[in-house]
Amino acid sequence: MKLSAESRRFHFNIRHIILIFVVTFLFLAVSSYVNTLSKNNLFSRTTDIYRKSSIENLADLTATSLELLLEQVIINPDQYSEKKQGTIHGFDMILSQQTLRENIKEICVLIYHADAVFAIDNGNELYSYFVENELPPDFKQQLHRPAIKIFQSVEDEMQSEEDIYSFTDEDHLFHIIVPMMLDGEYSGALYMRIGVDYRSLIKEISIGYSNISIIFTALIMLGLLSMFYLSSFMVKERDTALRHLFEEQQAQLKQNVELQKEQHFARRIYHTHHKAEKIMGYIKNDLRNISSTNPENETEKISKYASYIQRVIYDMKSYNPPLNTIRNQAFQSDINEIIRFIVTNVFGRPESIGNLEIINSDLDKNLPIVHINEFVIWEILEPLIHNSIDHNPDKKITIQIQTQYDPDTKTSTISISDNGVGIDPTLLEKDEQGIQKLFLEHTTIKTQSENSGYGCYIAYQICNKRCAWDLKAYNTEYGGAQFIITIFHTEGNTNE
Repeated sequence: MKLSAESRRFHFNIRHIILIFVVTFLFLAVSSYVNTLSKNNLFSRTTDIYRKSSIENLADLTATSLELLLEQVIINPDQYSEKKQGTIHGFDMILSQQTLRENIKEICVLIYHADAVFAIDNGNELYSYFVENELPPDFKQQLHRPAIKIFQSVEDEMQSEEDIYSFTDEDHLFHIIVPMMLDGEYSGALYMRIGVDYRSLIKEISIGYSNISIIFTALIMLGLLSMFYLSSFMVKERDTALRHLFEEQQAQLKQNVELQKEQHFARRIYHTHHKAEKIMGYIKNDLRNISSTNPENETEKISKYASYIQRVIYDMKSYNPPLNTIRNQAFQSDINEIIRFIVTNVFGRPESIGNLEIINSDLDKNLPIVHINEFVIWEILEPLIHNSIDHNPDKKITIQIQTQYDPDTKTSTISISDNGVGIDPTLLEKDEQGIQKLFLEHTTIKTQSENSGYGCYIAYQICNKRCAWDLKAYNTEYGGAQFIITIFHTEGNTNE
């Protein structure tokens, strides 16, 4: 169990096994190929050395011994004729001593006579030819026919150079031809065919190369395993460091997100508190000034104020309220009536006039009802009207509110415009998401408060994201600002 647990730390899988197998197989294949080349090269070099240092010397020594004996016989024929059998025995001794060796396959003396080549392989025939001028029998020529052909093919070259000629055939047999010089004249050649048994030598070489291959294969496998271990260890350490770094970054990111949420929530609370505080002031004044002549209207107005505050507080504590609290078939909201209430009871009060001179309304009586919570519509319209007042502090402002319904396209529009200085053109530009910068969070031209820039942002978020309406800002021809809300009526949400 412990060994299994330790092995799992190294992250070995089928790819590692396949890689080890492939590398080992390739090394063995290359090693086998290199061994074959090396053995062939070694065998070739060994053959050349053996032929030069041993075989050619053996053939040259044999030819020299025959030359010396033949010269003595030719110079003193009478003396050696009396000792014919001894002379023949001497020739046989020289030739037979070589044939007794296991690796010498053929030996003969090749001579020219009347443009023909004859082969002599014993002392009697050799004595008969050089002393008695008798040619060897024909059957011997058939026996040594391959040697005669080899001699005829190289005889001119060997005679001109007067040097030993040797080569190795396909069966690894050595063929040596040594020119014979009698009294300084070329008289023929000694031919020897020698075979050497390399099997034991090749076997030993193969065993040596195989042992070396096994050792190097083991070293390579050990190296690969070491590399896998080191790489696995390094990858594990890297993964651990990356995991710690990721966890730290994740914690830091989470902390930053939470901080941003808190800051955003604080700004929204400030903005909402400001609106609620203002409406609460209206409620207190209306309660103090309530009269007995028309208490129902005052009560209804105060009830609407309270409902608006309730909606504001609900939005404050619920960043993404359920859709059915905004859009619902149960809501039957008259936009014209909402505009009239806001103009009369919010912006028509003496304490809220400020630099506002007048609000003119041109409301289309054919405007359909909408299935949107009326206090949500109030949250859209109120900050847009305030925007015209707040951004024109140096002059009296006239605001024009107009509604219009187009039955052909089934769309309604709400236009809020003023005669002020207008909107900074840079704020009318769109970002990469196609949203005008005026409606981005915390975007404003006012510098007196860090909590500014949320009125148009909240109006846009409620209008476009929650009510599925369209809100855009423009500058009018006479220089003032204009907000246009487009409402797309679908079947089932109009009063037609």
